[in-house]
Amino acid sequence: MRINKILVSALVMALSFYSCDYLDVPPINIIQDDAIFNSESGITSYMTTLYYDLPIEDFRYTQQGFNVSGKGQGRLPNVSGEAMCSSSDDISTIGDGTWWGCWDYGKIRRVNYFLKNFPAYKSNFQNTVLADAWMGEAHFIRAYCYFAMVKRYGGVPILREPQEYVGDIESLKVPRDTEKACYDFIAEDLDEAFRLLPDNEEILGKGRATKYAALALKSRAMLYAGSIARYGTVDLNGLVGIDKALANDYFELAYKAVKELEKSKRFSLYRKNSDKEKNFAELFLAEDSPENIFCKYFQRNVNAHGWDVYFVPYQYRGNGFSSNMNPTLEFVEMFEHKDGTPANFAERAKDTYFDDPSELFQNMDARFGGSIIYPNAIFKGEPCSIQKGLIIEDGSKKENATNYEEAVYTANDGQVYHIVGKSGSGNYSGNMTGFFMRKYLNENMPQSEVIENYSEQHWIEFRYAEALLNGAEAAVEMGQHLDDALLWINDIRSRADIKQLSLSDLTVDKVRHERRIELAFENHTYWDLRRWRIADKEIETKQYTGLCPYFDINKQKYIFEEVVANKYYYTFDVKMYYERIPDGEIAKNEKLKQNPYYN
Repeated sequence: MRINKILVSALVMALSFYSCDYLDVPPINIIQDDAIFNSESGITSYMTTLYYDLPIEDFRYTQQGFNVSGKGQGRLPNVSGEAMCSSSDDISTIGDGTWWGCWDYGKIRRVNYFLKNFPAYKSNFQNTVLADAWMGEAHFIRAYCYFAMVKRYGGVPILREPQEYVGDIESLKVPRDTEKACYDFIAEDLDEAFRLLPDNEEILGKGRATKYAALALKSRAMLYAGSIARYGTVDLNGLVGIDKALANDYFELAYKAVKELEKSKRFSLYRKNSDKEKNFAELFLAEDSPENIFCKYFQRNVNAHGWDVYFVPYQYRGNGFSSNMNPTLEFVEMFEHKDGTPANFAERAKDTYFDDPSELFQNMDARFGGSIIYPNAIFKGEPCSIQKGLIIEDGSKKENATNYEEAVYTANDGQVYHIVGKSGSGNYSGNMTGFFMRKYLNENMPQSEVIENYSEQHWIEFRYAEALLNGAEAAVEMGQHLDDALLWINDIRSRADIKQLSLSDLTVDKVRHERRIELAFENHTYWDLRRWRIADKEIETKQYTGLCPYFDINKQKYIFEEVVANKYYYTFDVKMYYERIPDGEIAKNEKLKQNPYYN
């Protein structure tokens, strides 16, 4: 039997982009099933294709798709309210419901092809643990791909085997299954993956799934299903939405998956550095972290990304790019002080002068400094100079300068001042809000290497802290297992050096708040706002703000001003809780029904 040409093409493409040392194989030219499925190297090559296909929303994910390069405006934090791009002139296009599309049954066909055909060759392998693991990987990958589609579209067609054309095109046209059926199918696949996968990476190799990756995905997917049931609306006879009576059933599945992870004693929160702020920043760079459950790895000259070049502050730039996304004031004010009191940066800064602008941001939750670069925060051994302008002798402002070196003001006494800070304020490669993202930036990367497609830090797709938050949210939604929820939340807060919570503090809103702080910029918040059904309230017609320091040459001190960060308004219509089914797919298959409000 000859393998379908589309599988060969995908295999060649994947090998060219994904052949890092942990999935490295010799060049091959395989087109026959027995050549693929009869050897470990052939199967490894096939699995390389499947892993490359995984729709992971990592450093290289933008509105253009997966495994692409992008600067910032097409990234999820730019549409969630966490951050904004300095050139967000295209944000209105998310309103057509196609920005985050992921309708790709080519991925499903490739994994189904393996699941159907490999069992005939399985007995040829003496290492049955390894053979089982390959089947487990396929179930994990299929569940991952289906979850990526279901969280976007609701119910989609469930295909358990590769479709074959037998002369009748109509037989290939299948309708959508219900959203409930899809989540149940995902849970079924993940249970099978858990049964078959090994409990460590040594058997399959670095960057490949284990049974704990299956548990982590199950905790995430079932939490989503529970939220859709509780807060969503059933429409199109269940193609979108889940019966509210089933919410706790899915929350219980999410909770149990986290309990299994906890019982394994394989994972814990990263606590290597006693400086809690540095510790939080470092956990995203530590490949040996006990918090990592499943990661995607990158290698220079193979599949490196550009996180550093696009998001490092201007003064640390390498080849010209920098500062493409800046955290909003609305988001940074979600952080709390160590004693649990609100940040209230804008209110506390009003009409107040500071010798150093960093004074405003002291005694904060360690995750603040580990996630955010604020004015005069130390980064790469020097203060990050963020200054929007000057207040001169007559009380007026000098601002909007785009060049730190050349934009100067000579005072009446002859003193020369730079109008903006080294990392600027108010231009494309400067700063719009007064803040930069720190999470995932490699502070040890030489400035000469801060160039496009040169960053190698791994993407943590599943980490233990997220799993604990999944379990805690599920427990609080059910009103059960609250002792576990409190233990998990306080473990996370202890790592952040912030006040512990009591059972009476443990509300749904509080757990959601904790999640938004802990998982900032990790591409969770946008989807969380959607599954909680509050995105239309938080984002629709929203214009985000910043908090920028000025240097007053009269007082020789800094003062902050709250600013509208740019002229654009963000949109989120209720129809966008589900993506638009691609028109081309509906044209090919009239059995597919379009999602609500798109017709």
